[in-house]
Amino acid sequence: MQTAWGWLPAIYLFLGGTSVGALLVAAAFEFSGKRYQYNFCPTSLVGATVSGPLIILGALVLIFKLGAGLREPWRIFYMFTHFSSVMTWGVWIITFFITISLVYGFLEVMDTFPAAWDWLRARRWLRKAKFLWNLPIRRTKRLFAGVGLVLAVGVAAEQGSLISAVGPAIPFWSTRVLPFIPVPMMPVLFLVSALSAGLGLTVDLAATLAVGPMEQRVKSLPWIQMALIGVQTLLLGMLLITALVDGGSAAQSALEIIVGTYAVVFWVLIVFPGLLFPFIVYACAAGLGRHSLVSRVGSGVGIVVASLFLRYLILASGIYAAL
Repeated sequence: MQTAWGWLPAIYLFLGGTSVGALLVAAAFEFSGKRYQYNFCPTSLVGATVSGPLIILGALVLIFKLGAGLREPWRIFYMFTHFSSVMTWGVWIITFFITISLVYGFLEVMDTFPAAWDWLRARRWLRKAKFLWNLPIRRTKRLFAGVGLVLAVGVAAEQGSLISAVGPAIPFWSTRVLPFIPVPMMPVLFLVSALSAGLGLTVDLAATLAVGPMEQRVKSLPWIQMALIGVQTLLLGMLLITALVDGGSAAQSALEIIVGTYAVVFWVLIVFPGLLFPFIVYACAAGLGRHSLVSRVGSGVGIVVASLFLRYLILASGIYAAL
């Protein structure tokens, strides 16, 4: 087993993925018009405002893990200059994503709470920035949401690509979608998992606690959630089956997950809370048209927690290729 990639990188991947998912959900509500069907949309508000702080916190965790970033912080700037490196491209994408998501979150707050916009406008030190007060806030917000959406996909794909790039040394991380399809699984799995975590945070938790049953506002929500859980389950199954077919250390990693050292993490902390329980909850919601506050919040907590442990599991189960 490898020991260099443990909890801190997993927490960075989790925070980055949740940030991406939250913004993707907020952007989906923005462009679908769901954002404006009610006076208050907690899904959009939370999704837009937490994405920037979450990925900033994740970046700080990664800097702490690197160590050199704390002892010699100027070396961080070298990460922006090696354009042949996947990490450099990732740093640039994350930098742009942080900027766009913070502005998008600010605009969402101003749109949700007009009094805050009026308070800013009354500040003497901002009166000269007249161009700000003439901006069409909703059209500007939609522009940032669109750019943020593209960058969010890039961040999620970059995280998976960074793991896959280590693949020659740890074959499990570069496992293909299928043995005969030369596309790495990790970018796809990380993107779907990020979207699932974003829904769990902004819909199952934030919106449910703020306004109650969201399936009454978005009739198709249970079906969307079930489809997303189904896709994630399929991708996880394909990852493990392909790794077993590939053999060697990749197969050993898969066995460690299914029946070995990490089986408890996989079945108890990922499959049940993040896949099985939420699917049952939303299947009941689709059939009955409702489900309880406890089950909705429990589904959200389970999805978010499973997202963290999924990233830890993938990192911890990596086994170096035999020399």
